Amino acid sequence: MSRRTPSLLALRAFEAAARRLSFTGAAQELHVSQAAISGHIRQLETQLERPLFRRLHRRVELTACGQHLARELTSAFSQIERAVEATRESSSQRLRITVEPAFAARWLVPRFGRFTAAHPNIDVELESTDELRGVGREADIAIRFLKTSARKPKGHARKLFAYVEFPVIARNLKTRRMPLKSDRDVLAFRLLHDDGGAVWQRWFTAAGLEGFDTAKHLHFNESSLVITAAIRGQGVALSGPPYVDSQLRSGRLIRVGKTRHTIGEYWLIESSDRLTANCRAAFVNWLLSEARELLSSHGKVDPA
Repeated sequence: MSRRTPSLLALRAFEAAARRLSFTGAAQELHVSQAAISGHIRQLETQLERPLFRRLHRRVELTACGQHLARELTSAFSQIERAVEATRESSSQRLRITVEPAFAARWLVPRFGRFTAAHPNIDVELESTDELRGVGREADIAIRFLKTSARKPKGHARKLFAYVEFPVIARNLKTRRMPLKSDRDVLAFRLLHDDGGAVWQRWFTAAGLEGFDTAKHLHFNESSLVITAAIRGQGVALSGPPYVDSQLRSGRLIRVGKTRHTIGEYWLIESSDRLTANCRAAFVNWLLSEARELLSSHGKVDPA
């Protein structure tokens, strides 16, 4: 086996093709021809004396050796890119954060001005997505919701808070005339969903309440739409302080019944990249402070 180190061009071509599982996609990303990508990868396989891809009909798959090399190269190229950016932008730092859309819209973004005002030299890329991103390679920090039954994340991870839901409804002429102290009061309204009904069914079970199947329902595909519908008086929603704290405080929304149901936890997951350690620490400290404020105010929300 040749001990000559493979060229960076060949390694870069392989990493792009492995990440995309496409020679064509790699060629488009690197602005070269597909033939050039194929040539670099053949050269690399010849030097390593082992195949890195399985060539199938109209697609490719990584071999076990290819998977291992791809993981290491993706991490290495990411480190190189971050080092170059840190050198180029010595007066500022970039922090990549990935977070679920509803949590970003309802809780994080409304508070985010306090962080950017306190840390003007940190440039933030906030990605709102339901897709899981690779912490370290694609993001520096991830904020994720995990169901209570889910396996807890490993590595640099910490719990922000448990997510507790209870029924909420708009304060209007009809609801002002009702006590809304009993869990059974939810049956007087249309139930608002952002799933197939499983969360409401679990709340009914926790409350020891029957009537879910005969209740009226309205389904959406996103939790922010459910909250908007509840504020507009279109029914009763299950939500919690991270999403509706300000509406509960202002009285636009009020609680129905007594039962609270814990459905999961929000976790903060960090990369271990030393280049972003300082700006990560600044964000984490700020985020934990905001989470503590939410927890301390949680018991002050008027339950009725």
